[in-house]
Amino acid sequence: MAPLKLHHVAIIQPTEQDALQFMHLLGMEEHYRGYVEQWRCWCIFAQSCNGSTVEFVVPTAGVLAKFNKGVGGLHHIAVEVDNLDATRRELESQGMQLIEPEHVKGAGPFLCNFLSPIFTRGIQVEFVQSLPPTSSDP
Repeated sequence: MAPLKLHHVAIIQPTEQDALQFMHLLGMEEHYRGYVEQWRCWCIFAQSCNGSTVEFVVPTAGVLAKFNKGVGGLHHIAVEVDNLDATRRELESQGMQLIEPEHVKGAGPFLCNFLSPIFTRGIQVEFVQSLPPTSSDP
């Protein structure tokens, strides 16, 4: 696999207020947000002055609401790929699998899928493929 560029780091926060306070602590400003129905969560993308991106994930229900016994924490690192289908094929050729059978439309202008953490000693890795911008994108 070619060297990958870090897209973002994701932190689950129990509430929007918790996310906003942590964002303020890190000196970040909200860039955009979106809701991902499949995972029942708000995804608030924040950036620092140097362009680093953190995704604050605020679950409304489901398994993410129970993450780390409901207190949240570091959830995943996301890396950019040119083509998720090619990434899937390459990973499968190495005996690894992505979690979702179909790629998911993320909270921003991208498709995404996760590598099962059984292949990474428990570290969740998200692969992100950018989509062409539309007029509704941030």
